[in-house]
Amino acid sequence: MERFKNYRFYFNWIVVVFHLLIVQMIFGQQDSLVLTLDDAIEIALDRSYNIKNLEQSVIAAERNLWAAKAGYRTNIQSSIYTPAFDEGFRLIQTPEGDVAKQYGSFQVRGVLDVIQPMPWLPFGGGNLTFRSEAYQLNSWTPSSMNPDIDIKENRVYTAMSVNLNKPLFTINETALALKQAELNYERQTKTFKRSELDLVYQITNGFFQLYRASEQYMINQENVDRQDGIYQTTRNKFNAGLIAEVDAMQAEVDLIQFQNDLKTSEGRLEEQEASFKQLIGIPLDVKISVITELELQPVVVDVEKAVGLALQNRSEIVEQEIAIENQKISIQQTDARVSVNGSLTAYYRFSGFSDLPWGVSTGELFESSWEVLKKTPNRGVTFTLEIPIWDWGRNKAQVQAQEATLHADELQLENLYVTIEREVRDVVRSVYEAWDRLQMLQISNEVSRRSFDISLQRFNNGDITSTDLARASDQLNTARLSYLSAYNDYMLALADLKRKTLYDFETDQSLVE
Repeated sequence: MERFKNYRFYFNWIVVVFHLLIVQMIFGQQDSLVLTLDDAIEIALDRSYNIKNLEQSVIAAERNLWAAKAGYRTNIQSSIYTPAFDEGFRLIQTPEGDVAKQYGSFQVRGVLDVIQPMPWLPFGGGNLTFRSEAYQLNSWTPSSMNPDIDIKENRVYTAMSVNLNKPLFTINETALALKQAELNYERQTKTFKRSELDLVYQITNGFFQLYRASEQYMINQENVDRQDGIYQTTRNKFNAGLIAEVDAMQAEVDLIQFQNDLKTSEGRLEEQEASFKQLIGIPLDVKISVITELELQPVVVDVEKAVGLALQNRSEIVEQEIAIENQKISIQQTDARVSVNGSLTAYYRFSGFSDLPWGVSTGELFESSWEVLKKTPNRGVTFTLEIPIWDWGRNKAQVQAQEATLHADELQLENLYVTIEREVRDVVRSVYEAWDRLQMLQISNEVSRRSFDISLQRFNNGDITSTDLARASDQLNTARLSYLSAYNDYMLALADLKRKTLYDFETDQSLVE
């Protein structure tokens, strides 16, 4: 199962890298990138800074969890000295005075430990260590009786042992570390999902802000084009003596005002475009534009179902529950400082030693040591106990302080349930209110469009002045922008409903993996 998870982890990264390469190819081949809302969301979920940062947090939590689980498995350690060489001179006292004589040693040593953690043992867990050890020592040193003679030694030591080290009457640190790693991983994954939906909400808002800015620019461009035609018409009528000069001058003033509005909307469009590209992770030098159908799609939401899903899926609840569990662990750790602590250490060891004359081969030394090893078992048990007696209530006060924090966390969790229910009911109400407003403004937009077409025809026929036509144009522009704002509010309300319930009521699908 762990191997499968690792394969899946690497596969996901390969898919992400491949997708990024495809996106980069698209950016490199197009001067302008046309995006729908779904396109922008897909790119942002791969390229945005926030998502990349959160992905690293999830990876770190996953690796820490894997490391904590590995703490339950057998591990092997080895230390080898090949060689340990030491040589020098020492002063030897003789009747003629101090004489410098050479000494030295050459040692080859190896230790192999096979450690089996046993966190499942009650009262604190423990470790069982199987150790194999051997070393050979060759040494020479001048005799204090006759400095001209070197005392030479050739030794071999071998040992095999089993050691048990078990804490008593204390918390199991290995088990606690695993539990904390599991809680942290769960919190990070929940946070990642919530952040994804928060990003979708931000992208939805930024998308329609950019779309509104582009529509405003198009409206102003249409106003300039239309007003330029009106200005030319009024100039011709004035030259023909059909209208007063003030009407022609007013048409010119309106044209200048529309040109100024066009320039202003162009700057705002560029600002919105740059901000949106940064949000979704597109290079600033890539030109983009956004398109949408502005389709009216009513969504039926059962408020009780929405509340139930939110209370079941919201990451804030899980995070608060994790905070409570971590606080309980902290209380255990603090209380354990002054609890009765004990440890049990036991060993059973076979050891062999060989000290044959200088010049004997290593094989003979090892064989001699092995014969001794089989005959000389060593064993021992040590039990220690630490009993705290008096600390002026310091630890008790610390525990009580953390218990108060735990109680505050529990109260916060209760309040969080109420807050989430209220938020969901509010957002469901906002969805229906936005839908009703959108329908009304759609009718207003259509009526304003027909009214302007009629006014334009009447102006061309000479039945109304340019001022009347400008008023009809303003009404149409206001209706168009109001409809865009209402559509934006409706889409934001749906996105907000998704992130507050982790459920897509448009497709009737859960967003929780």
